[in-house]
Amino acid sequence: MAFERHFNSSNYARYPWMTGSVREQKLYCWDCLLFGAESGSWAKDGFCDLGSLSKSAHRHQNASSHLKATIRLKTFGGTRIELQLDEQQRREVVAHNEKVRKNRGILKRLINCVLFLGKQELPFRGHDEGAGSSNKGNYLELLDLVSEYDSDLSSHLATSTVFSGTSSKIQNDLISAVAGVLTDSMKEEVRKAPFVAVMLDETTDISNVAQMSYVLRYVTENGVKERFFKFEDVTEDRGAEAIATRLLDFLQNYGCVDKVVAQCYDGAAVMASGLNGVQAKVKETIPQALFVHCYAHVLNLVMAQGASKIRECKIFFSHLSGLASFFSRSSKRTKILDDICRRRLPRVAPTRWQFNSRLVCTVAEKARELREVFEHIVDQHAEFDNDAVHCADGFLTLLASFDFNFWLKTFHAIFSYSDVVFGILQNKGFDIQFYLARVDELYTTIEREKEKFDTVYTETETLVGPPRGRGAQRDICARYRALHSSVIDSLLAQISNRFSDHKKLAFLALLDPQQFGHYSDRFPNAALSSLMESYGAYFDQHRLHTELSVMYGMFDFAGKSPADIHQFLLQKELKDSLAQVYTLTCLILTIPVSTASVERSFSALKRIKTFSRNTTGQTRLSDLALISIEKELLMGLKAKDQLYDPAINHFIQKDRRMDFVFK
Repeated sequence: MAFERHFNSSNYARYPWMTGSVREQKLYCWDCLLFGAESGSWAKDGFCDLGSLSKSAHRHQNASSHLKATIRLKTFGGTRIELQLDEQQRREVVAHNEKVRKNRGILKRLINCVLFLGKQELPFRGHDEGAGSSNKGNYLELLDLVSEYDSDLSSHLATSTVFSGTSSKIQNDLISAVAGVLTDSMKEEVRKAPFVAVMLDETTDISNVAQMSYVLRYVTENGVKERFFKFEDVTEDRGAEAIATRLLDFLQNYGCVDKVVAQCYDGAAVMASGLNGVQAKVKETIPQALFVHCYAHVLNLVMAQGASKIRECKIFFSHLSGLASFFSRSSKRTKILDDICRRRLPRVAPTRWQFNSRLVCTVAEKARELREVFEHIVDQHAEFDNDAVHCADGFLTLLASFDFNFWLKTFHAIFSYSDVVFGILQNKGFDIQFYLARVDELYTTIEREKEKFDTVYTETETLVGPPRGRGAQRDICARYRALHSSVIDSLLAQISNRFSDHKKLAFLALLDPQQFGHYSDRFPNAALSSLMESYGAYFDQHRLHTELSVMYGMFDFAGKSPADIHQFLLQKELKDSLAQVYTLTCLILTIPVSTASVERSFSALKRIKTFSRNTTGQTRLSDLALISIEKELLMGLKAKDQLYDPAINHFIQKDRRMDFVFK
């Protein structure tokens, strides 16, 4: 009986060069058929001995003739035929490309100058940029400095008549090109991010122009990012309708309208109003965009309102403010403060309550030295004006009074912890659950202060003696106890009222690391329902329930915060296996708690647009701010060699009089 051998089609995958002819019933080498110089069973004649297929195929693919044919096939089309046929054209292309290479090298040097000045927030232009000027401005002076050590740049600046790269228009185009690379990179981050939160705030610059700062918060594989995108002039209309329209256009431009899960602003009515504010109008288009009142702003209001409602406290803080102002009005007084205290008093700002808290802590820690300062001024009265001596004598009396020292000790204990919370709220790396836990700790800390009245009262009495007043000492003590309790209760009430929106964040309990052990026995269905009510469109409830149940019961996840779980899933390549949990961590990490990043952009604005640079155009201003604020991203792109070519591509989108494109 004859044995019939069949061909296994998996051989095509095993030998990519193998092909077959149905008509000839033979196998061939595709590479050798096209470019083989020799005839043979695999090239011209075909192969049909299936019994020795493996042996013959292995021998053929190691043959030099086959390797040559493969190389010819892979490189086919890499050489331009017209250049091979026309030697003159080939030489022209080579010469052109060499010229382009040099031009792009010069452009790279110009970009480096822009990077340096932009990162350092230095002005580009000079008052007199003429050839004979001793100071032509930072940009031209920097080019001259670099050209001393760079022959190519020196030759270009000396001989170029078409494109020197020194005009103000070229400077603006280079700044715009670098900013465009940053914007493209951030757009790509936003495209990959599952969720986005938007933060807005407005300030007035040195030219009295209202500038709106746009910041987006999202999660990448490298952690939480809060990126500044631009400044926009909103002087013409700062109403809620206009701002909301601009914001929605911005989100539409970056393709993230359907990803927005939260919006964070300060408490201004135009932004935060639930009826006609920006947050309400944004919710009409994006219903899932949860509004978060900036927690740093809320805590500032808690301290300001809680302390100012009581007469004695208001008097105390007014004295404290006067103490700081006394030294700020005279350099001579400040010099004495530096010599004796070796520490200056923070200036008070009405919109920054943490400055008050820093002042309280400083005065409490340097009370003895401050007495020495005022005693020196009184003793050396001949060296100071009448106002200084009069105030110093009054402050000595103040520092020796029971009232002042009692409230100083009371608020020092409270502000020592509230300052820590303020600092935490400025950090963008934590999740909202962590911040809420710190607010709860602040509440507990302030609540415990009520029980420490006797200690505060006794320490103050020991320091400055008993309080003066009519009536028995016991009645005076009871009055201070009542005042002390009123202050504590007022602060606690402010915290409870102003942080009352915790209920809408009930779903955060799903990833509360302190509860995982409890959840393994009793699943948090209420928290899951809260999540589905707000963000159900992003989750598969049944799948999420299953994944969370598995996670709660595993030791690997015990005690891990949402940020820790997020990194763990990425490191262990469990992102797809626990896709719903991963999405939940991204959601929680995306929700912001403060507009600290927006406030930092205002600091950059004040450094970039100054009194002497107040005519900076809006586009240039926004681009320079982007380069300055996102310098870390900029340097990352430069290190990965992803900056210069994209920047040059942006730059040459406009018609240029020099060749920058290779043929």
